[in-house]
Amino acid sequence: MSLNSQKVEGLTLLDGWKGLAVRQWSDFIFTPSQLLQNPAEVFKSEDENITVLKQVDRDRKKVSIVVKKSVSRNRLKNLTALFRPPKAVRNFNIARALMAKEIDVAAPIAALWRKNGLQSIENIYISEFYTGSLNLYDVAFGKNKEIISNFRIRKNIIQQVAALLAKLHKMWFWHRDSKAGNFIVYKSNDGSYKAKLIDLDGIKFNLFNKQSNRVRTLSKLAETLTRFKTVNFTDLYRGFLFYCDAMQMDASQSRQLLRKVERATVAARFLTIISDSYKFEDK
Repeated sequence: MSLNSQKVEGLTLLDGWKGLAVRQWSDFIFTPSQLLQNPAEVFKSEDENITVLKQVDRDRKKVSIVVKKSVSRNRLKNLTALFRPPKAVRNFNIARALMAKEIDVAAPIAALWRKNGLQSIENIYISEFYTGSLNLYDVAFGKNKEIISNFRIRKNIIQQVAALLAKLHKMWFWHRDSKAGNFIVYKSNDGSYKAKLIDLDGIKFNLFNKQSNRVRTLSKLAETLTRFKTVNFTDLYRGFLFYCDAMQMDASQSRQLLRKVERATVAARFLTIISDSYKFEDK
């Protein structure tokens, strides 16, 4: 998506909904009540929070988009939300800001929202879908044999993810939920694999540029990948070195950061194992 197509226009919607869209989608008729109907695939569904793949008619052809809807019924949170932009708008604006800095994120299409006083706030964030994409969980699980077996491709993807996180941190942002499921890999038109960040809910401004926040970003991703046999220590260490190089860290700084990331990763993995064991006992 070009920077020109990132120009934003307001949308005219019914039933109390408001919206913004990038210019190339501003003429599309967004009907919030229909966006979740008859999805091509359901990626996630928890209570009233749902993410789906939706096919829409666009320029006389079917176009796939990702629709993510969330509903907040917490009156206290909704009170504070009255004084700041809706979550969909925040994600929309963050995506545009990151793209402007050449950080690879799923391109934003539109942000829709409806506020029903303190009773509920509905958000719908729409982004582009990348054909054939798999999240890093699926890649680590072995669903793409080419990536798993080809060292050059594997190394390049690791480097892309490390560079993405480094760029994010250089902009004084951090990701509090940088799990493997929030990154995708897909084959582009030139035949090479590309990595992108797809879930922006966890991206926060790192006000004081705290190293602890950067450690949390790195350790969360590492922890969610260590459970897979296809991901070895060499992969994780290589990614860490790529990150340190992109951050222009010297050897001493890299060693110090590595120790902190290792401790945080082991602690997080231990807590996950305990949590999973409780879930198993409950069943």
